[in-house]
Amino acid sequence: MVRRNYTEDDVAEAIFDTTDRGLSQNEAAQKRGVPQWTISRRLSGQASRNERIQAHQRIPKSQEETLIRWVRACVEAILQQQGDNKPLGKHWTTRFVKRHPKLSTKIGKRQEAARFDGFTPKAVNWYFDIRENEYGWIKPENTVNVDEGGIMVGFGLDSLVIGSSDPKKKVMLKGVQSRTWDFVY
Repeated sequence: MVRRNYTEDDVAEAIFDTTDRGLSQNEAAQKRGVPQWTISRRLSGQASRNERIQAHQRIPKSQEETLIRWVRACVEAILQQQGDNKPLGKHWTTRFVKRHPKLSTKIGKRQEAARFDGFTPKAVNWYFDIRENEYGWIKPENTVNVDEGGIMVGFGLDSLVIGSSDPKKKVMLKGVQSRTWDFVY
């Protein structure tokens, strides 16, 4: 019986068994726990599933790596402020996103910078003054922040954002002139 969990190393060893050690594809498949058709496809030059999927990803692997480094740096800074100087594990970021099903990756949509520039302390104070007069009777625990979508990383036309997994929630990013903008929607 072929096990369902096998690694690329197992596939490579099975191919090596077939090409250099004289085993048949079936023998190598049973020995390494790899499906025979996987060995056959690889020997005919077909790429692995991960390699085929990467060609269709919306953002390049380099941007994903930048995001991972940025998130790790933020978490390590928080931990250092709390007196914890131990480094994060190698796969911490991946496991963090997996632990939180509400998180997913999205591509942020550009919006005119002038709309963001109108968001000033004066405008915010004016808004909260009006809000307090009109809605002061509503308890804070009965309010909700409806603009939670993610945090932008990097700069350029397309930016990867980690945020809500809800496909209806959009992520807006400040125009090209901005290098950073921490905006959740």
